[in-house]
Amino acid sequence: MMPVIIIGGIRMGVFTPTEGGAVVAVYAFLVGIFVYKEITLQKIPAICMEAAIGTAVIAAIIAATSLFGWLLTNAQLPQTMAGAILGLTENRILLLLLINLMLLVVGMFLDSGPAILLLTPILAPVAGHLGVDPVQFGLIMVINLTIGLLTPPVGTAMYLASSISGVSILRLSRAMLPFWGIMLAVLMLVTYVPGFTSWALSN
Repeated sequence: MMPVIIIGGIRMGVFTPTEGGAVVAVYAFLVGIFVYKEITLQKIPAICMEAAIGTAVIAAIIAATSLFGWLLTNAQLPQTMAGAILGLTENRILLLLLINLMLLVVGMFLDSGPAILLLTPILAPVAGHLGVDPVQFGLIMVINLTIGLLTPPVGTAMYLASSISGVSILRLSRAMLPFWGIMLAVLMLVTYVPGFTSWALSN
């Protein structure tokens, strides 16, 4: 029921994604006590300690990523990369491919929020010049940056999943291979087949 509660609650406007995390945490706690009966009063201190350690690990990863993002921004590296890519070719197909590659690389090292704020003013006018719909370009950015969050070497979401599950990054990377393939295929559809985006939005 967790996915139903999260997606349903967000879609219906009951709570935000952040609030959804708190809601399903309470839901899991209650289910653990009354349904599976695996959580007892004696286990609660250990559960809280484990949650605190997990939160600290996640906070450290986010802090390191934010610092690295600040360094990249301060050095104006994303702007330099964008300028270099846009100066290479006028071919629409190749230019969109290069934009995708740049967004993927940036997404591997930079959190999606700062990356969107930093690169949208640079790349959106170029996408408009190439005839890319603003909504389509928004999806291109979000998909690229999301794939970056799931890709080493920095991949914040991947390290987060590794920390919570206890699965090594190497093993997780191997398991992610088919999913990366699917995500890249969807990215190519969104990038080069405008009707795919407009059809999805109309439905």
